[in-house]
Amino acid sequence: MKKSHPVRLPALLALALAPLAGAALVCTATVTAPNPGASGTGATSSTGGSNAGGSGGSHINGSGGTSGTSGTSGTSGTSGTSGSSGTSSTGDPNGVSMSGMPIYSRFLRLTNSQWENSVRDILKLSAPTGQSDQFLHAVPGLTDFDNNERVVIVDNNNWSDFQSAAEAVAAQVTATDQALKAVVSTTDPATFIKTFGRRAFRRDLTAAEVTSYTTLYNTGSTYSGTQSAFTKGAALVITAMLQSPNFLYRTEMGDNGAPLSGYEMAAKLSLWIRNTTPTDAMLDAAAQGSFDTAAGAAAQAKTMLDDPAAVASIRAMHNQLYKLELIDTITKDNVQGYSDGLKAEFTTAANSFFDFVYTQNLGVKDILTTNVGFAGPLMASLYGVKVNGTSVQQVALTDRMGWYSQGPFLTLWALNDEPDSIHRGVRINFDTLCVELGPPSMMLPSVPALEQNQTNRERYESLTNTCGVPCHTVYINPVGFAFEDFDGVGRYRTTDNGKPVDTTGSYPFADGTQSYSGAPELLQIIAKGAQAHQCWSKKMASYALERDLVETERPVVEQLGSVSLQSGGSLKAVMLALIQNDAFRTHVGGNP
Repeated sequence: MKKSHPVRLPALLALALAPLAGAALVCTATVTAPNPGASGTGATSSTGGSNAGGSGGSHINGSGGTSGTSGTSGTSGTSGTSGSSGTSSTGDPNGVSMSGMPIYSRFLRLTNSQWENSVRDILKLSAPTGQSDQFLHAVPGLTDFDNNERVVIVDNNNWSDFQSAAEAVAAQVTATDQALKAVVSTTDPATFIKTFGRRAFRRDLTAAEVTSYTTLYNTGSTYSGTQSAFTKGAALVITAMLQSPNFLYRTEMGDNGAPLSGYEMAAKLSLWIRNTTPTDAMLDAAAQGSFDTAAGAAAQAKTMLDDPAAVASIRAMHNQLYKLELIDTITKDNVQGYSDGLKAEFTTAANSFFDFVYTQNLGVKDILTTNVGFAGPLMASLYGVKVNGTSVQQVALTDRMGWYSQGPFLTLWALNDEPDSIHRGVRINFDTLCVELGPPSMMLPSVPALEQNQTNRERYESLTNTCGVPCHTVYINPVGFAFEDFDGVGRYRTTDNGKPVDTTGSYPFADGTQSYSGAPELLQIIAKGAQAHQCWSKKMASYALERDLVETERPVVEQLGSVSLQSGGSLKAVMLALIQNDAFRTHVGGNP
């Protein structure tokens, strides 16, 4: 059974769903980017027959969206407090919100998955141990990613979990003398301590550490048991090392602005890109100075980027960024063409899509505009394409463009069989444009049922004209309405309640307000502008650095965005650009 943070699921869901209890009362909040001067009131919630929702309002760093529960959609984003009025036709000069709250920790606890993968690799196991299922899990919804320093913690209660896990895995690999040989093939205590310690601590041990662990080994070797004295001594060393802060935490010990050591760079890169500890070869390279320069670090990283473990790590990043875990919470009530079997197809198709973009050296432009998609037989029926067999496979979606026109996104953000225009707009604002919308009020009106001859768009326009101006009318609604020609399960449609769908709109992008008609035009505009490329770069950098980014780091985000925006700018190219930047290669901020 997985352990949750004391305020994890029940409390956070209560907080997320609290606005749904409100009647149609006045609602106020803030919108801080891209138009700091916008003012107005209002936001909406949505209920009934829907799939899982998430709150539309942003969190501290503009990531937005806590998970909702089945059968109810979350609350939408909300509008601004007063400032200078109106929106600028020239757009905001910044666009991408940089309002993070980093701690700049020098001691970053391994995430549960990093612990699991690292233990598997340093103990030479063939499969994960499963021990991390018992660990405290990151508090969801407070940051974009669960590896952020602000949500990966150790407290007075869960430290014992690491102790128990260390004891369990040590017992597993020292159950017999033969089992221990698979970990380190030696019977010399000093060799074992130095070799295993190097893997566990991701660096060479100091002379003092070797002496200390030798004393511990000698104590363990006298314990009772059927194993040899060597195996019993090694068992105690393994148990102790796996509880050491040198294993449990990745460290950055240099002065502010000073380059990380070669070992620190190897650990930082491997734990980010491969989600596990460095290999022996990487540690050898670190000892030889191969990570000490920007070019050297990039050369080492290029090899890691093609590792299957890297594909899984970047998949996890996209899974969290685009809230793919919520697909499992989708519910529909008597919607033609929908069955629960679609959820498994949606999840596989979504992961396959982002894997495709990454492994084929594609970039942000392709996330937004490619016609390549993935579908199984149930999705193929919704798309109107053919597939062979029952597996999810690559298909050409000639009438759709990018991730946001695909079934998983469109079905997740829907109200039963109708589009959830608010949440579709909110998610694109948060996840692709990095606009920081204000938090919703605790009292919000419900989305009403459609009136006779009323379209879905008209319903939302009527609702948000009195609650949520201009946050809805300027930022959220115009983006969501571009997808009105896709219904609640992502099927293409040309009419809504007997009227032609209206997908027109305009949006104040960072480089100016632009008008469009339909999702393809909107997505092409977004793909050609700098804002989306900077936004993905910011999100990726936050995942890599395990912390929020702030305004002083805007030049880094802009530089990475320019790499992404250029012709052929792949996700990997942007990652390599970050690796060579001082923002990654040095310790930034915090106390010395």
